[in-house]
Amino acid sequence: MGFDMFKLDGKVAVITGGSRGFGKAIALGLAEAGADIVVASRTQADLDAVAEEIRALGRQSLAIACDMLDKASIENLAEKTIEKFGKIDILVNNAGQGSTLPFLKWEEEQWDQILNINLKGYFLCTQILGKYMFKAKAGRVINISSAMGTYPLPFMAPYAASKGGINAMTKSIAQEWATRGITVNAIAPSYFDTDINKGAKEDEFTTKLIMSKTPVQRWGKVEELVGLVIYLSSDASSFMTGAVIPLDGGWAAG
Repeated sequence: MGFDMFKLDGKVAVITGGSRGFGKAIALGLAEAGADIVVASRTQADLDAVAEEIRALGRQSLAIACDMLDKASIENLAEKTIEKFGKIDILVNNAGQGSTLPFLKWEEEQWDQILNINLKGYFLCTQILGKYMFKAKAGRVINISSAMGTYPLPFMAPYAASKGGINAMTKSIAQEWATRGITVNAIAPSYFDTDINKGAKEDEFTTKLIMSKTPVQRWGKVEELVGLVIYLSSDASSFMTGAVIPLDGGWAAG
């Protein structure tokens, strides 16, 4: 009991978008908690560097280049994970894309790109990797969503739509898989200090708008996400499923 419930020794976790930002921090955090890690993204060299850091922590790691728009690529990710470890205990869906434009300026191709990566990619990964959890009657699916899925800002229609879709999908699958020993939850961060948000942070107007929505009056730090992911990955969270958890400095409280 106690802190032992948070340990992930012997668990195997797959993290998409695992080469930088949230994904890298999550991969390292889960490794520190005891899990062996599979990191996936499009850039092999970046993945290899993260895998080396994980091995330096004394855990096993695989680095597998994967295209979240390619079903065959995701199937390869699953197959190589099973070949190496024999199981998948934890899936963290994190790979995503976003941009900002006035609504009337969005092109259909841009809409499709964001919805396909952010929402269809989560669908495909959960279906393809989740079938191994379903067969084992055990697992944890953690979807990295966004505050924009419930409390969106303007100029972000495709991104907000994709994250709202992730939230709804999370709740639906959670109910369907609840009796299979699988929990499905989502985390909804607001703005964190990551490379992808560098431009927004350097823009005075954008920063002022974000701070007006954020009671704690600062950007999130990636390490502040890791503890929540460890909790949702562990036995300590076995009674929590279908939750969309705000991690937003008070954004959702406004």
